[in-house]
Amino acid sequence: MRTLSTHAAAAALGVDRKQIDNVLAREGKALVSEGRRGKSRRIPVDVLERIAIALILARDLGVAISKGLELAGRLVQNRNAPVPIGSLGTFSFDVATLRRKLEGAVDEALESVVEPPRGRPRAGTS
Repeated sequence: MRTLSTHAAAAALGVDRKQIDNVLAREGKALVSEGRRGKSRRIPVDVLERIAIALILARDLGVAISKGLELAGRLVQNRNAPVPIGSLGTFSFDVATLRRKLEGAVDEALESVVEPPRGRPRAGTS
């Protein structure tokens, strides 16, 4: 499965890297394995898709990220079918269009993002 660094994921979604880190640290702990000190997290593209939906729901509808991630999981699982909300409502989202746009954004991000070097510079190099 294709994975992205937090830098590439942030570039693909058009958000700050810190925002991705915060989503993963607070609400998305179960979505990716914990990052190790000095190593960037690797985010699978399917998880990036769920994060994108959650961020869109937060921006456009004021939905909390945790609820947005839950809805995103249900939307992706139901493959574009409306998801029941409560006893009287349903919610639909054009996941197929999001996937197409996200694929292009991921490809562009992978071409343009240069991963910053991690750690201290080697001794004797300037």
